[in-house]
Amino acid sequence: MQLTPPRCGCAYNNQVHRLQRLYLYAASLASVALLVAILDRLNAVLNQASISLILVLLVVTIGYLFGRGPALLTAILAGLSFNYFFLAPRHTWRITRPEDAIAFAVLIVTAVIVGRLSSHAEKKTIQAEASRKSEQLKTALLDAVTHDLRTPLTSIKAAASTIRVGQVSSEDRDDLLQVIEEETDRLSGFIQSMVDLARVEAGSFPFAVSDVSAGEIIEDALTRAESLLSGHEVVVQAPDSLPPLRANPRLLSQVVFTLLENAAKYAPAGTRVEVSAAPNGAGIRFAVTDQGPGIPPDLQRQVFEKFVRGEGPHAGLGLGLTIARGIVEAHGGRIWIDSGFNGSGASIQFDIPTARSRL
Repeated sequence: MQLTPPRCGCAYNNQVHRLQRLYLYAASLASVALLVAILDRLNAVLNQASISLILVLLVVTIGYLFGRGPALLTAILAGLSFNYFFLAPRHTWRITRPEDAIAFAVLIVTAVIVGRLSSHAEKKTIQAEASRKSEQLKTALLDAVTHDLRTPLTSIKAAASTIRVGQVSSEDRDDLLQVIEEETDRLSGFIQSMVDLARVEAGSFPFAVSDVSAGEIIEDALTRAESLLSGHEVVVQAPDSLPPLRANPRLLSQVVFTLLENAAKYAPAGTRVEVSAAPNGAGIRFAVTDQGPGIPPDLQRQVFEKFVRGEGPHAGLGLGLTIARGIVEAHGGRIWIDSGFNGSGASIQFDIPTARSRL
């Protein structure tokens, strides 16, 4: 069995977007009705030219605020209302005079053209904003690649050069070889992170799933993070009675490892790092909680965006939490950040459905 995550903008976001669009169309309809009611009361003091210009102004406003679709709807409604309420004979759909027919046609054509032009202007503005964000992303990517590739490459080159040209002891040689191995692993991890990010964002992240326990996932992650957590007090809370998960063990272990790695980076040595799993409705809630500086509330959502790094000398590439979110969402779960122990530190939590809830 394989799972494939939804593409960027999952079902929930699509539903929200549809509701927002429905609201815009409803607001456009209400605006036409309100304006026509006002103009109907002022019909005695306004001529047809003034009324038509006011209706066109409404179309321009709707187009500027809401976009092409609502603007076109407003144009059609404005034209029909102009015919029914303001052209003789009033309160009928018939048009008896040629000049009224021309006025009606001019209003419809003008409103539609203005609506499309305003929508075109809006589209250009969106494209400019997208271009600006793209340039920012390229700059961030370049900075990240420059730092995270150059640093290990410099270490590898220095160690290799020392071994090749220098007279080093056997002990020093082993230390230098260890540096080469560690920095090579760092480069490999960097490349794998970039590949995983591309697959997550493309929605092409299929993976095999099997029944696995929360304890197994945590144990595997702790084994990988053992050296990172050597200076911390590690507490594990994961009862054996938890129901199994239908998931990919390697990927979920990667999520827990990423959270443990972050805790080890930012929490001071000697402080407590707790990893836990507990039942939560139809799923299991994992949490990694530390006693570090924490994450300000206004940044707690941003840290899941790519290339958003923490502060300090241990700040990474800024992809770990982005990839973690992609993996969790691919399993039908969600991930977020809360405060840590007694309101201090950080607690990154995520929910994963159990095997029973997927049946």
